[in-house]
Amino acid sequence: MKIFLFPTIVLLLLASGCTRRNAYDALRIQQEMSCQQQGVDRDDCARRHGMSYDEYQKQLQEREKNKQQQ
Repeated sequence: MKIFLFPTIVLLLLASGCTRRNAYDALRIQQEMSCQQQGVDRDDCARRHGMSYDEYQKQLQEREKNKQQQ
């Protein structure tokens, strides 16, 4: 079932005209569900996959800025 869940989510997001933020949030939800299925501690999972979209964007911009400075 896990194999079919991810493509289904992606197709639904594409069909609904999702934004990058929506896609990012959907991937986070998928990762959290995967943690739950594997019995991983919720706090552990949050530490690994808990970055918000805004934090992700900020980190991405910093990497690009550093790349341009080199």
